[in-house]
Amino acid sequence: MAIALVKVLKRLAVLAIAFPPGAFALEDEPDALPGSVYEAFEPDETDADDAADDDSETVVNAVAAALSHDPQIAVALSRRDSAAADRFRAFGQFLPEIEATAAYTDEDWRSDSLQTLQDRDGTTVGITAVQPIFQGLTTINRFREARARLSQSDLLLLAARQETALQAAQAHADAILGREIVAHRLENLQLLERQLEIADRRQKAGAQSRTGVEQAKMRVAQAQVDLGAARAGLAQREAAYKRITGRNPPAEFVADREERIGEIATLDDALALAREFNPAINAAMASHKAAQYAKRAAAGDFAPRFTVEGSYLRRFGEDEMVAGDDEEYQLVARMRMPLFNQGRNIAGLRSAGASVSAEQAQVVITRLAVDEIVTRAWRQLTEAKTRRIAAQLGIEAATQSVKGLQLEYEAGQRTLIDVLDGQRDLVLAQISLSQATFDVRAAAYELAAAAGLILEAFGLPTE
Repeated sequence: MAIALVKVLKRLAVLAIAFPPGAFALEDEPDALPGSVYEAFEPDETDADDAADDDSETVVNAVAAALSHDPQIAVALSRRDSAAADRFRAFGQFLPEIEATAAYTDEDWRSDSLQTLQDRDGTTVGITAVQPIFQGLTTINRFREARARLSQSDLLLLAARQETALQAAQAHADAILGREIVAHRLENLQLLERQLEIADRRQKAGAQSRTGVEQAKMRVAQAQVDLGAARAGLAQREAAYKRITGRNPPAEFVADREERIGEIATLDDALALAREFNPAINAAMASHKAAQYAKRAAAGDFAPRFTVEGSYLRRFGEDEMVAGDDEEYQLVARMRMPLFNQGRNIAGLRSAGASVSAEQAQVVITRLAVDEIVTRAWRQLTEAKTRRIAAQLGIEAATQSVKGLQLEYEAGQRTLIDVLDGQRDLVLAQISLSQATFDVRAAAYELAAAAGLILEAFGLPTE
């Protein structure tokens, strides 16, 4: 018994010399976050001036860059311009049609039996104007339809801008998460490599079996796999960030500390705001209104049309027997009543009625979809906040645990492996906190976008 005790004391003395207490104490400050996977983790000093203007990126800057870069906004803007042109064309239906004519003829170009005034030798000029007076309210309803379509295109442009803002904000938060995970995985790998080194020395000193060393190697290999996956995920996140914003990932991302959901206190408040301000819902309602005007215009095609038509003709003749120039003018009030035009009016009215029903159903579908997004985002935000609080408590507990294990190790009551295990648990708790923080940001951004307030949340103009 005494001999065994002496052997144990000798082994402990060897370990104490090789690994003095405090060698692996928990550092007060964490390692700096790794930069982009496309750049070195430690930027070259020669590139410091080049990177000065792009050293850090806030979420507001990222959103502003995306709004000026996303081609989908340009597409929506072009459609808005097209709708504005259609409205101008619809307004033109109230204005007169004015046409100028000119003709020249010669006696060699006609038979001798043709003796009408207009076909005498010489030049004839004229002007004709047709002013619509009443068109069965078709014109006014076509104009109102075009105006509603323009309003719809404005709302779709706003929806495109808000969707771009949401994608940019989430890409910014996602890139931060990716870099934090890489940093945590690096720290975890370093701890496990230290643990493997210690386990190997303990095995050589006879204080640990070979099985413990193999277990430590297995942990290191798994940590390397996890680090590789984290770096691959970061590359994917940063590629998405560049696609959305048009910028290379900066050396540093500035984390967003704002809540970004304003005065939204309850789920009912969020739903009410979404139904009032969500541009997708308002665009669907504008499309439904335009379909109603189109139906009224189709019904007006059955009504009579009243126009006033005026014309003036003047001939500058070449016949010397004719004294002076010839001229004609007239003013005609005309009424046209459609009786049958191959069924086009009836088909148009039926098609317009079906469009009204379809657009009304689309309004309901859009509202249900937005309600689903708002409800999901609200619940995800609430749950993510709970997980963030739990993760913060977990980090506090893990930090205290590591400090306690360090004190017990220095007192000879714990092994160094116990201390490293505690530090590894702390790293995993930090990863959980990073994920929960990202989930809170992503859910808050989605909720603000669904409520139609994300641009205002970032202090950016809606126009």
